[in-house]
Amino acid sequence: MKQLSKIMLAAVASVALAAPAFAWDFSASGTATASFNQTSEKANSAAATKESTIGTGVSSAGSSLTLASSNTDGPNTTSLTYVLDWDGNLDETITVSGSRKVGEWTASGSVSYSPQTLGCSRSDNSTRDDPAGAVAACAGTATGEDSTSVTLTNGTMTIVLGDAGHLSGQNVSAGTVADGQDGMDASGADCDVGACVDAFHGVSLGYALSDTMSVTVAYQNSADDDDMMGTGEFLDSSAAKEEAGGHTTSGFGIGFSGTFGPATVGFTQMSASSADATGDTDDAKLSTSWSTMGLGVAIDLGDIDPFLSYGTATGTAGSAANKTVENTHSGNEVGLTYALGSDTVTVLIGSLSDQGSTTDKATTTSIMEVGYATAIGPAALSVGYGTKSKADADGTAEGEGYSKTDLDVQLSISF
Repeated sequence: MKQLSKIMLAAVASVALAAPAFAWDFSASGTATASFNQTSEKANSAAATKESTIGTGVSSAGSSLTLASSNTDGPNTTSLTYVLDWDGNLDETITVSGSRKVGEWTASGSVSYSPQTLGCSRSDNSTRDDPAGAVAACAGTATGEDSTSVTLTNGTMTIVLGDAGHLSGQNVSAGTVADGQDGMDASGADCDVGACVDAFHGVSLGYALSDTMSVTVAYQNSADDDDMMGTGEFLDSSAAKEEAGGHTTSGFGIGFSGTFGPATVGFTQMSASSADATGDTDDAKLSTSWSTMGLGVAIDLGDIDPFLSYGTATGTAGSAANKTVENTHSGNEVGLTYALGSDTVTVLIGSLSDQGSTTDKATTTSIMEVGYATAIGPAALSVGYGTKSKADADGTAEGEGYSKTDLDVQLSISF
């Protein structure tokens, strides 16, 4: 009996000592936002009516309902998150991510799925005469394996292989709650002012030159459609879409980030091109090339922090039939944030230019935002005023004569 008691005591002690290592922390969070908005929008001169539209109202939204759990076991970590959010429809996302360390190397990765479009079922959308109607109406469920990437680093060298944001767009601008900013190529890639890069299938190598400087080189090689540099669409569609011909994309880019005194400077340049992978004579004539560059400068002067974001992107079709197809986009944003104790004032001005072909005249957009953010007890209060105006000698949609002003007041609490 005494021996059995010792065994039981040892078992309890082992469980008590092991419990902290295997414990999972749990959290739940969300955000509630209420807004007052006043918008005035004037149609472009080519529209059938030139009248202005004025809208005023109060709205509200709840967002990012998140359930999260994490575990730390020495240098190894694992986390699980479940997120419900509204972005035009109700998105459900389950993500598991983790990292493991052996020696000086740490590897990390994640898997994420959006299982279904919630609230949609066959009985909701089909009829007795058309029982298959729900299939189209309920589109949006997961259709393939999740794309992901694996990161391997020793602190000085970082290797990333897979679908990832291998390079930074270098946008360092601070915005407000108002609708004044308008990204580069707003009708297409819709990238922030800077390099038009996003996640793509490829490999990158990052190297820390010092504690304040690092460089990254990236190579893209994939069969993903309309995903050149992660944002650029195929432009050569004379006889058939490039994606119908089995085109692949290859590209190369480089990024740099460094801190020099109070200034942090980032630079990214990348180019990519598509080519037929089937050997078809007609499809081989179709190709697209894209190139982009982005520059970001952020200066820390204490209470006053100026910033500058600049970028260009150009895409061209390769076939003779589409020799005039050339998309050219550029933009710049300058401004500053000014700290007034715990409050913040933000000022931003900028301009954008978009051109759809060599025979098109550029549409230019002037933007401005002014904002103020403060805390009232546990709640955050943000006030923003923004304007945008467009000019286009072609008189295309939202071109010459278009303007918009927006005043937004938001009160939010995160819990």
